[in-house]
Amino acid sequence: MSESKALCHPSSVDSLSTSAATEDHVSMGGWAARKALRVVEHVEQVLAIELLAACQGIEFLRPLKTTTPLEKVYDLVRSVVRPWIKDRFMAPDIEAAHRLLLDQKVWEVAAPYIEKYRMEHIPESRPLSPTAFSLESLRKNSATIPESDDL
Repeated sequence: MSESKALCHPSSVDSLSTSAATEDHVSMGGWAARKALRVVEHVEQVLAIELLAACQGIEFLRPLKTTTPLEKVYDLVRSVVRPWIKDRFMAPDIEAAHRLLLDQKVWEVAAPYIEKYRMEHIPESRPLSPTAFSLESLRKNSATIPESDDL
């Protein structure tokens, strides 16, 4: 992660004056794009490791079950990476999880549940903040709030 943080500093700071400052316009776009690609590659590896850690966490909670979508993702990961019972070299496991992400396999397993889950768990109206409210919403929930004509 430290390498990614270093790669995120502006590429323009590496631009140097040339020809006695008469040709100072130097596009650093190519270098910036290469650095951005490297950061994306790092993030992919981190996500693969987090996916493996989440599946191992589920192992610790067995025989309990989680949600259907998570069980499907768990089964997908376990089809290519066995649980850790003792220490072992993890690079092949990380690469296998990374391949699942790159090939969109995790997305394919989870996608059918995303809209269904979102619609089932989002209230019809949600306040902008925990302290936000309106008299109209209070009137719906309480018979003691007078109508606006009575205020």
